[in-house]
Formats: sequence, structure tokens, C-alpha cells
Amino acid sequence: MADFNRRFAVAPRDGQDAHWAYRGTREDLVDILSVQVERTLSKNLSCQHEGKLMQVKTSGTGLGMRGAKVTLFERFDGTQELRWRKRKLAYTVLSKAQRQAQVADSKMVNARVDKALAKRGATSSKAHKPAPNHP
Repeated sequence: MADFNRRFAVAPRDGQDAHWAYRGTREDLVDILSVQVERTLSKNLSCQHEGKLMQVKTSGTGLGMRGAKVTLFERFDGTQELRWRKRKLAYTVLSKAQRQAQVADSKMVNARVDKALAKRGATSSKAHKPAPNHP
């Protein structure tokens, strides 16, 4: 083994230890074993992950969090936790917005306008004809 290590050992690019420190608590173990995904908050303090839109709840305006990098911890029991600067964030999961309707071409727009005008004309009363002695 020593011969193998001598021949094939490569010095690391960064000598700093990248492992998480385990302090013996259950929370540390759960964090270490979770899948962590980094997301960027939008202007309205939301981010998306796997088709879900997560909206962060704040007590104030939350202006300092716009564009902030947050980490989503996905645990093996299915729970999720959103953190920013090691603080847990309260959030709600929203359904993604419906897809935008297809763009209508000019023929379709004209047909819809004609249909709306015809419907409007059918429901309104006949035009008022003034009396013959009206100025």
C-alpha cells in the first residue's frame, strides 16, 4: 500500500478540510446526511426546486435577502429546510403558475373582437331616435 501511495498520490488543490464537523448532535448528523441544493432568491423572495415554488416569509420587507444565496436541505425522511446564513427560513410552497395561454394570431384576434362586438350589439337596446321636433 505504501508503494501504491508513493507512486500515485496527488497533492490536493486546496489543503483545507472540506468535511463537516460532527459535534455529536442529531441535528448535525441529519444535516450532514441531507442533500443540499443552493438556490438564489428572486426579487419577490422566492426560488424554485423540482417544480415547486418556495416563497420565503419575512416579518419586514426582506430587501436584504433579494438575490441572496439560500441552501435547501432535503432530508431522507422527505422534509425540507431552507437556510440563509445558517438561519432557518420560514417559507410556503406555492403551486407553480399556470402556463401562459398561446399567443393568438391576427385572424384569431379579429374573430374574437367580432364575436365580442356582436354579443355587445345583441344585448344592447336599439339606438334611440330623437323626436322630429328635437333640435
